[in-house]
Amino acid sequence: QPVAMPDSLASATAAGWVAGTLEISVTFPFEYIKTQMQLQQEASALFAGKDRFRSPFHCAAATVRERGVLGLYRGGLSWAIFGGPRSAVRFGTFETLTAASQRRGMHQRLGTPTADTINGFAAGMAEAALCQTPNQVIAIKMIHDQSPRGPRQYEGLVHCVACIWRAEGVGGFFQGVGPAVTKGAATNAIRFLGFGQLKRLAQGPAGADGTPPPPLATWQAMLCGGIAGAVSAVATQPIDTVKANMMGIDGGRYRSAFHCTAELVRAGGLRVLMNGVGPRVCRVFIEVGLQFSLYEYVGRALDRAFGSSSKTN
Repeated sequence: QPVAMPDSLASATAAGWVAGTLEISVTFPFEYIKTQMQLQQEASALFAGKDRFRSPFHCAAATVRERGVLGLYRGGLSWAIFGGPRSAVRFGTFETLTAASQRRGMHQRLGTPTADTINGFAAGMAEAALCQTPNQVIAIKMIHDQSPRGPRQYEGLVHCVACIWRAEGVGGFFQGVGPAVTKGAATNAIRFLGFGQLKRLAQGPAGADGTPPPPLATWQAMLCGGIAGAVSAVATQPIDTVKANMMGIDGGRYRSAFHCTAELVRAGGLRVLMNGVGPRVCRVFIEVGLQFSLYEYVGRALDRAFGSSSKTN
């Protein structure tokens, strides 16, 4: 039984869009804090020394004190714009690949967990390449601009986009695409595999007459998705830190992901690759839990409302 619940590609895409848009409005402050902590690198030209954020709590308190609660949403408009499309691409791609792999007998030959991992890996690559890289380049530069030593050069989202375009053209929106795609593929492979395994464990086996097990309750889908997301966050944090620094305001100084990694470790040691892991685990637990639970709920509602005449499986 595949992870995805909606019966049609249209439902899968729409459900992913709705889930992603709702989720990011809740979780972005964690993303803001995580990114600020990741960008506090001694290798960076904007390293603030004694003025740096001492902890995630200090980062949150200092931001709210200086800019109010809305300061925690700096760069969040980019995520709000891309939040729907990236989830739609993720879940739509996964649904399409799952349907195709079922038709070709991949689930029977390799087993559902392996098929989920492969399809999730490919869905993550598509999401990262098409949506997440330009989204995060914009958001991370806006967040870095508001760091303790940030130049405060961006007036808002449109101004930031215009500055990137004038300085570097289209290529500027794809800084760090290598680690972004690698991280996206790895996190989604872990998430879809983990969610699928936990979901099957929670649902139990099919009935003796072949009746499929009942769908997950909302809290079960949220918990299964949250656990899978948290595991993926810890496993991919070093890649995410490299990606963030390559997308920062001074990211152009790094020739490649390997050069960036070497510079960060040389200046601060291996531990700096895990900067911001706490806020990221919190955000991803909520993010993935909400996305999978909302995705299944919205997908089933759309199928009931519009039928499943466009089934892909």
